Amino acid sequence: MRSSLIDTHLRPDPAQGVFETLAVRDRRPQALGRHLERLAASVADLYGERLPHDLESRVRLIARRLEGLHRLRVRADPAPGGVELRIESSPFSSPTRQPAIALSPVQLAGGLGPHKWSDRRLLQRLSSQRPTPLIVDRDGDVLEAAWANIWIAEGELITTPAADGRLLPGVTRALLLECAPSLGLKTATEPISVARAREADAVFLTSSLRYAVTAAVEGGRSPKRHSPVVNVIRAALDGAGWDP
Repeated sequence: MRSSLIDTHLRPDPAQGVFETLAVRDRRPQALGRHLERLAASVADLYGERLPHDLESRVRLIARRLEGLHRLRVRADPAPGGVELRIESSPFSSPTRQPAIALSPVQLAGGLGPHKWSDRRLLQRLSSQRPTPLIVDRDGDVLEAAWANIWIAEGELITTPAADGRLLPGVTRALLLECAPSLGLKTATEPISVARAREADAVFLTSSLRYAVTAAVEGGRSPKRHSPVVNVIRAALDGAGWDP
């Protein structure tokens, strides 16, 4: 496997906090409970603190004011006596047709871990030097892209790396694992090598705002458009997990 090696001194600084980003459509948040559960796990693990009991109701109150499509971010920063929370929102548009994402493998021993770091210095530096970084462990395991979980499609099987502590356990990833059988797809969570990803029928990324987008690993196939399976998955995720 040919890949670049990351300077480990730029690993994310926990003192800069963690955050969650989710979609809000016409006052309805998508998978809010799951996002707050992940944030709570990070806050407990990193800072030994709990999120306020009223955080979910606070987020819902803000969401109910948002018409159209918005991104909503909940950020938790360590502070004296606990954590400081900020809730921000901004409108965004989701293009119906997105170009395939080029992925450039880079090695980082142990990956970025299971938290959504506010400190993006490492990812910003990597993104300025190459196409979208694809984080790969020293053993050759593909872990995740800079801003999304990675999947490969092989026939009716879609596979993503296991959430084993080396990568962010994506909320959209979890939604897809649940809804895939209804789409006629089988799923697996297991190691994926760079070579396997290059030879797969399709490679795609999942995230909370872009749902599913076709990708290609450097040296592999170069898709010109979404594969049929990615189109089906994107449509399913677009309709999944919306709170009442």
